[in-house]
Amino acid sequence: MPHYFSSEEALRKLKLFYSLEFDLLRHTIGYCPLLPRYADKCQFVRHVYEDLKRTRALRERIQDFGIAQPEKQLHAGWTNFVRRLMGAQGADRFIPALYRVVKAEQAAAYRLYAQSTLRLNDAPSVEVFEDHLSALERQIAWGKQFIECGSISAERERETEAFEEELRAHMALLGGLYDGAATEEAQETIAEYPAYAVPAEMLLEPAFVWRSAERIYDVVAAAEEEHPAHHSYAHFTELPIIDLVATIVYDGRHMPFDYIADFVRQAWDEVRHSQMGFSRLRSMGIDPYAVPIPLGHYSSYLAQPLLERIAALTQVGEACSFVPKKKWQQMARDHNDLLTALEHDFDVVDEKNHVKFGTKWMKELMAKQAETRPFAQVVQDAEWAVRDAVNELKKEKGEKWQADLGPKFTGCQGSDTPLNLAPPIMFA
Repeated sequence: MPHYFSSEEALRKLKLFYSLEFDLLRHTIGYCPLLPRYADKCQFVRHVYEDLKRTRALRERIQDFGIAQPEKQLHAGWTNFVRRLMGAQGADRFIPALYRVVKAEQAAAYRLYAQSTLRLNDAPSVEVFEDHLSALERQIAWGKQFIECGSISAERERETEAFEEELRAHMALLGGLYDGAATEEAQETIAEYPAYAVPAEMLLEPAFVWRSAERIYDVVAAAEEEHPAHHSYAHFTELPIIDLVATIVYDGRHMPFDYIADFVRQAWDEVRHSQMGFSRLRSMGIDPYAVPIPLGHYSSYLAQPLLERIAALTQVGEACSFVPKKKWQQMARDHNDLLTALEHDFDVVDEKNHVKFGTKWMKELMAKQAETRPFAQVVQDAEWAVRDAVNELKKEKGEKWQADLGPKFTGCQGSDTPLNLAPPIMFA
C-alpha cells in the first residue's frame, strides 16, 4: 500500500530533489569543454537544457509552498556530492556516472514520489515529474549507450564502474535522494571535495585535425567571390562558443537562478547554430571535420574575468553581428540558397536575446563587484583584452597577425572589430 505523506513531507522531498537538480544544472555544464566528441557535446548540452526545464518546473512547484528562492536552501551534502562527480577523470567516467548513477537515482525517486503522493491533492507535483520523466529516461538510455557502445578498454571500463560504485555509496551515506535522511555519523565519514575548475583549453576529437587560433575562410570554399559556405563555416565554428558559454554558466554558479537559466539557454542556442553550419557545409560537399577550428576563441575569452568574458561575447561578438548577417542573408538569397539564408535569419533571433542576457547580467555583476568603470568602458576593455589575446595566439600559430591592433572599440557603428562573430563580406 502506498505511503501517503503530508504537505510538510512533500515539501521536504521537493526541496531535496531541487537541491540536487539545481546543483547539477549549474555545475555539470562546466564539464562540456572536456567532452571531445562533437556529437556528444551537442547532445549533452541539449540534455542540460531539458534539465533546466525540469528544474524550473520543480522550482515553481516549491514556490507554491511559499519559498520564493529555493536555491538559497540547498543541501550542502548534495552540493559536495556533485563536486565529487565533477572530479571524474575523463568523459568516459563522467558521462556514465552522471547518467547511469545520478540521473537513474533521480528518475527512481521521482517515479516513487508520483506513485506515493496523493495524486489529486498533490497533482501539481505529480505533473512536474510525469511531464518530464520520459525525457529523463531517454537521457539515461543515451548515457548507457555512451559506454556500452564505446571503445574504451576493459580496464578503463572497470575503473569507470568502480567510480560509479563510489558515487552510489556516497548517495547511500546521504540517505538516498528519495528519503535523504542521513545520520550525522554517516555524514562525518564523507570527505569534502574541492570545487571543479574549467580547463584552460577545450578538448576536441582527433577527427578535427586543423586547430587554428582564428577562423580561416579562404580554405573553406575555393571561390574568387564570397560564397555562402563561408557563412555556414562561421556558424559551424561557433563550436568553441558552446564551451565558452558553458564556462559562463559554471563560473557564474553563485548567481541567481535566472542567470543560470539564461546562459544554459544560450549554450543550447550555440549548439543549434553550430549544427546549422555543420549540416549546410555537408550539403555543399565540405567536410566539417576538415576545416580549421578556431580554438583561440575559447582560450582567449576564457582568459578574461567573468564580467569581461560576457561583455566581449555578447556586447561585441554578438551585438555587432546583426548588420553583416543581414547582408549574408541577402547574398545567400542571391545564390538561390534559401536554407543558408534561413540559417542567419533564425540566428539573429537568438543573438538578440543573447545581447539582452549579457546586458542584464553585466549590470548585475558590476553591482556585485562594485565596478567603478562605466558600462561602455567595461565593454571596450573586454574587447581589447580578447582581441589582444587572439592576436598573440595567431602570432604563435604562424597565422596572419597584426603588429598594430589599431584603435580601441567604440561601439558597433564606429568600430570594425575582429571579434564580430559575423565578419563583413570579404570579396567584392
